[in-house]
Amino acid sequence: MKNFFDNFYGVLFKPSETFDKLKENPQLIQGFIIVVFISILSPVLKFSINQEQNPFFQGFELINASFWGLLSWLFFASFLEIIASIFKRGGKTKIFLCLSAFALLPWIFLAPASLFKTDGLLFKALGILIGLASWLWSTILTAFAVMKTYDISAPRVITFILIPFFGGILGFYWFFGFFMTLIQIFQ
Repeated sequence: MKNFFDNFYGVLFKPSETFDKLKENPQLIQGFIIVVFISILSPVLKFSINQEQNPFFQGFELINASFWGLLSWLFFASFLEIIASIFKRGGKTKIFLCLSAFALLPWIFLAPASLFKTDGLLFKALGILIGLASWLWSTILTAFAVMKTYDISAPRVITFILIPFFGGILGFYWFFGFFMTLIQIFQ
């Protein structure tokens, strides 16, 4: 457990060194625990606010949040692995799963941010700022995880992420354009 807390602290305050250490020895079980914890954090906060919910429903919601959090984590890693394979940098799924899970650690600060939003205007603004900072921090750590996993530079990370994004937009446009053309043909 000491190793987990060292990794936890290291990712928040010394991400480069910690990601290098985790890259050499990926800790998938620790990553699994982080993803499940981050996934159930929001439903747990909702339970404290909505205390009149059925305990069975609360348990189901926790299991559901865990399942979808893990599925999203695996899908994201698989998607980036496919893209990395296109660029001949694939085969590092285990490392990316570990690093991307640890990159989610700033999300733990969303819990206090959510609690701030239940008070006055000043606290709501503070909660929003904490939430945005946590999101930005986590996004930067995820980009850093991509850099460390696939040994690419910062500009290539941007390209690595933007190519599928623009490809998705183009695919979406083509998909709906195809059906719009069919509709025009049949009118």
